[in-house]
Amino acid sequence: MFISLIRKVFMKSPTVKRFKMSGQESNKSIPTIDITKIETPDWPYDKIYYVDKTLLIKKLFEVDHVFITAPPWFGKSRNMEMVRRFVEIEVDKDGKAIELDVDENNSGLKEVQPRSKNFKLFQGRNIFKDKEFVLRYFGKYPVIYVDFNVVSGDDFKEVLNELRYAINLVFKKHAYLQESSLWSSKGFDKETFIKYFDTEKSKLLTVEEIESALQLLSKYLYNYYGKAVYVFIEHLDKPLNSLVYKKRMASKDKRDAITLLQRVFKKLLKGNECVERSLLNACYQFGGLLLQSADNVHHYAFMQGHIFSEFYGLEEAEVMDLLKKLQRFEEFNEIKERYNGYKTTLRDGRHIQIYSPWHIVRHLQSEQLGWGYISRPIVDRIDHYKIRPKIAQLKSGKCVTIKYVKNYGVYDIKILSEFSCYNEINDNVVDLFIQFLYEDGILCLTDFGDDYLTLAIPNKAVHGLIDNILYFINLEKKYCDPHPFLIKKFIESLENVGRLCEENRVRDLADSIHVLFRNLIRKTNIPKNEYELSASLYIHMLQKFITVGAKRLTLIGTRCDTLLVIAYLNAAFMFEFNLINKKSNYTHRQIIDKRYDTLTEEALLKKKFSKHVWSLSIENRIYLGIHMDRDCKVSITYSLNNKDPNIVVSSGTLNEY
Repeated sequence: MFISLIRKVFMKSPTVKRFKMSGQESNKSIPTIDITKIETPDWPYDKIYYVDKTLLIKKLFEVDHVFITAPPWFGKSRNMEMVRRFVEIEVDKDGKAIELDVDENNSGLKEVQPRSKNFKLFQGRNIFKDKEFVLRYFGKYPVIYVDFNVVSGDDFKEVLNELRYAINLVFKKHAYLQESSLWSSKGFDKETFIKYFDTEKSKLLTVEEIESALQLLSKYLYNYYGKAVYVFIEHLDKPLNSLVYKKRMASKDKRDAITLLQRVFKKLLKGNECVERSLLNACYQFGGLLLQSADNVHHYAFMQGHIFSEFYGLEEAEVMDLLKKLQRFEEFNEIKERYNGYKTTLRDGRHIQIYSPWHIVRHLQSEQLGWGYISRPIVDRIDHYKIRPKIAQLKSGKCVTIKYVKNYGVYDIKILSEFSCYNEINDNVVDLFIQFLYEDGILCLTDFGDDYLTLAIPNKAVHGLIDNILYFINLEKKYCDPHPFLIKKFIESLENVGRLCEENRVRDLADSIHVLFRNLIRKTNIPKNEYELSASLYIHMLQKFITVGAKRLTLIGTRCDTLLVIAYLNAAFMFEFNLINKKSNYTHRQIIDKRYDTLTEEALLKKKFSKHVWSLSIENRIYLGIHMDRDCKVSITYSLNNKDPNIVVSSGTLNEY
């Protein structure tokens, strides 16, 4: 059950570098994937667990430019998708607006033709009860939607490539502009539009062109529709979140990346007559660093009693209504104990309990109660000797009060990125990290002021999460200090299998694993379960490879314990782990049954790992079923590219240390 914990710890790790696993763009024909459809979050308006939050739309029109911060899983993406679908001008494939007429009898809207998907979404919802508001704002805005989730990098050059990619996606959503009459107008150059729209040409955009890209698109849309634009920015903090974890990125590169992004938002949002409104989302406060020059954007922080608080998360009454609807009300006490704990005060003075929608829906769908994921760098930093006492204090049921940083600066990003278990840190860094945990949803607010936050562990689910983190830290210490030679041999053997998957090389890998564990027996017991076996090997992989991704399922639904991509070898490994010599090739059978190496599946892999390396092709997919008996003897079931499996058994020929 290796993945049951590891995926919680690593699934969202920003240290897991994404690779362009398919330079097949230039070498091989790949089926087209509609990226705009894939990347747009689903708004579950038609699901039984849908909760009507449409009145948020009306509230948002009280403020022109809104920046919302809330932890993962509190409904930011779905709310943004809801608002976007309400306000956007729908167009057909030719860029012609889908018209709606006034229904004079009902003083509402009706469709000229039944083509509007958005109209159907809102029929019968709370927002449609306000007919005057609907007539004024429904389907009235051209929209720019940008998802910064794709923007990351190990240096400034990589951040530029990511921005080029993100900008190209935004322009592709307005493909209809290519053939529009806009270019016959004075002052509009079609070739400039094509420079951003064309995939290959967009890879050559200069820094200056990137800075002006979104501002230029707003100008195009404003003149095409004759109306100002509504801007939606998703994952505003993702580029900075990435910088926080990029210890290897030079300080100058970090400053340059932040400065570039600040200029993008300043040009787009400050004093731009082509943009009337905007909604921006982020998990972390430091996303606001990018908006310092766009001082017309108003920030509303999580759980701090603002006008939008009731729309992010589920109130207790909403959870109860869902359970009643599903005839599962007897589960309420269990859910309350598991997920309750986020408290906020609304503008009308009401104190309410907030639940994470993601956790509630996950429970309703699968009947499993669990937390979710946490990033690897957080795990590393929780183990710092100055952080551990704070965690122990929180675990004991007590609160922790910290200094509150409202406006992050470049220096704060710098110290967060450089802070590790091995650094000496001061109390300000400790407070900054604890605030980071709060913004990640791991802690809840019990009290706050202008310069302080009082925090606690919100519920049983988070207690369990922290227990898992501490267990993993102890496990890592237990297994991660064998003789360096043994780790080196293990990594070398793994690389050699990636270069050529043949019997002798796989046997060398089996030998290196065998001796690695024989050495560990001197001070520890043999791994007691598949989790400890796989976790120990996983830890050693992390010392060398930053492309390790722990997954229960691959992108095509193939079950495996660990997916490891070694980019420079053009190889992808799928691992399955078993103890007591339970030789199983379940994963291998699944790979063959689903034809893992078809072009369609390779395109999906490309979608997942495509952002950093533009010309990489994964040539070999290697299945390794690793099995170990009570004497540490290792047997490996292996196959290359779906060929019939073979088995080797370790001989234990390496010297033991």
